[in-house]
Amino acid sequence: MKILFDHQKFSLQRYGGISRYFAGLNAGLNTRPGISSKICGLYSENEYIKDLHLPFNNAAGKFLFHGHRNRIIRWNRRFCEWNLRQNNFDIFHPTYYDPYFLKYIKRPFVVTVHDMIHESLPQLFGDAAEVIAQKKQLIASADAIIAISQHTKQDLIKYYPHAEHKITVVHHGYIPNTASADAGLTLPDKYILFVGERWHYKNFIFFVKAISKLLNHDKELHLVCAGGGAFTNAEKELFADLNISSQCHQVSATDSELKQMYCQARLFAFPSLQEGFGFPLLEAFANNCPVVCSNTTCFPEVAGDAALYFDPADEASISAAIEKVLYDDAARQNLISKGQQNLQTYTFDKCIDNAIQVYSTLLKSL
Repeated sequence: MKILFDHQKFSLQRYGGISRYFAGLNAGLNTRPGISSKICGLYSENEYIKDLHLPFNNAAGKFLFHGHRNRIIRWNRRFCEWNLRQNNFDIFHPTYYDPYFLKYIKRPFVVTVHDMIHESLPQLFGDAAEVIAQKKQLIASADAIIAISQHTKQDLIKYYPHAEHKITVVHHGYIPNTASADAGLTLPDKYILFVGERWHYKNFIFFVKAISKLLNHDKELHLVCAGGGAFTNAEKELFADLNISSQCHQVSATDSELKQMYCQARLFAFPSLQEGFGFPLLEAFANNCPVVCSNTTCFPEVAGDAALYFDPADEASISAAIEKVLYDDAARQNLISKGQQNLQTYTFDKCIDNAIQVYSTLLKSL
């Protein structure tokens, strides 16, 4: 069985949950007897496939493509189109929703749906109409659909009930980060960790307002944000208004630095209003970092009893949950222990096995 993954997220992301998922899936499939897979691309700056021998992942490719995202996308898409015309694979698995391949595809294809955020909160995205239209086209055309959680499956059925018979839930799995837990970062002694983008549905502004009293009460407490880009002027103004500017920090972290940040944090906070799976939950569990998160979306499904939950629309609820884990060592240790237990449910081997089952079932049905 030969699986072909396309370039999309590897052209767009250097780091990110979706490209990490597909890179791990590709690597895992190639360890299984009778199965091979390939990521189709000429050049990529994605960290998770930097060791793959793509044709232009060399000095010449860097000269031609570095800093030219549109050129990377255009050339990689053409290379994928050429590979699709060769028809030397059994199943195609695109890594995002661009339907460019539909006019070339002669084999069955599987699409992974990561969330339905653009459909449920379209007002928050400038490109919502385009993404929804592309996703709708792929959901209608796909031979099989992978949803990354039951929550995502139910959301998908809500908007596309005709697709229910094609959907299989395949949870993400944790890929161990083998880097040292000390990447050399100088971090505060006591901090709350926030990971990833801080826009819209991530609920960051509301979250900061909710914890500002805790930060003002305990000036040794800090908020450290990993990734998401430098703080915006609006965020800086908010910090100043709340008198917490000196306690808020942003780090554009590598994977090894992120591991250190999880390991040293008092807790990881995940206040999102909507997520498809919430991969940082697994990262926190793996690094013995207590989790405090929203009681909505997919979080209860994924985290189970290994998190302390709050209402993401209630400042008092957020503050109380954060305070409980910050200052109650027994509660922290209990969450750490349950996080380690919960992590065993989400091994990447299970993710690979379940994906293979989807592929195999599809091929048998043809």
